[in-house]
Amino acid sequence: MISFLFIGGTRLRIGFHVSTAKGFDWTLREAERLGCEVVQIFLKNPRAWAEKVLMDADLESFKRLSRSLPVFAHLSYLPNIAKIDVDERHMRGFLHEIDLCKRLGVHAMVVHCGSRPQRDEGIRAASQAINRALEEFDISIFLENSAGQGHWIGETIDELSAIYQGVKDRERVSLCLDTAHLFAAGYDIRAWEVWDCLIREVDSRFGPHKIGLFHLNDSKTDLGKRIDRHWHIGRGKIGLNAFRNIVNDLRLKNLMGVMETPKVDNMDEENIKIMRSLLSPLMSRSFS
Repeated sequence: MISFLFIGGTRLRIGFHVSTAKGFDWTLREAERLGCEVVQIFLKNPRAWAEKVLMDADLESFKRLSRSLPVFAHLSYLPNIAKIDVDERHMRGFLHEIDLCKRLGVHAMVVHCGSRPQRDEGIRAASQAINRALEEFDISIFLENSAGQGHWIGETIDELSAIYQGVKDRERVSLCLDTAHLFAAGYDIRAWEVWDCLIREVDSRFGPHKIGLFHLNDSKTDLGKRIDRHWHIGRGKIGLNAFRNIVNDLRLKNLMGVMETPKVDNMDEENIKIMRSLLSPLMSRSFS
């Protein structure tokens, strides 16, 4: 029987990546306004190396946020775990953000696998980075698949598995599957057979309970183009039917999905409205 990480509830719960630039209290208000059941956040400026200094007020406001709904952290853009042996800033930045998780009480962080021309060396470095992080902190790592752009690693289940196999404490490592990245990397998840095969392969390669989170994004670019361009649900190349199949897959009913769609006009409201409309009261897909 295919099984997944149990978080609770009777269906896939959905939310957004929400900004923290205006503080955690604003993040909570925005999440509540949108009707989020889960949020993903950056813990610091994602485009700068400068470390974040948490004040007592930050800790208190984050408590209010985390008491209201599940919170996942996402590693910021600059730390590249595939290059920790090239520039020490990458490991230092990674550990700093995990330390922020510890101080705030965040239990899981989504991490990109990194970019490096020498893919085998990048895979080894990524595994080493995760090993060190898990040795120093009580945290769960969710490895995110890439779109395969440039020299990014982790675009295939094979590469994700190679990183995973290099990790010593695998119980604390799971996957974050991004639908737009899967599509850009060549997985035609518009076809149910492809989606089903993908989920079965994950279960076979990683074992049970190894999908921790979904990134539910449509794709602005065509299948297999290896270009990372998220788009609004149903308005991209993946389309509504694929998302209907995904969110109504019984195997995913206890998981959570975060949208990272472009922040323009009132599209967050539209995206969550569409996603809710796709959720059937009777989950339609079950396999043994």
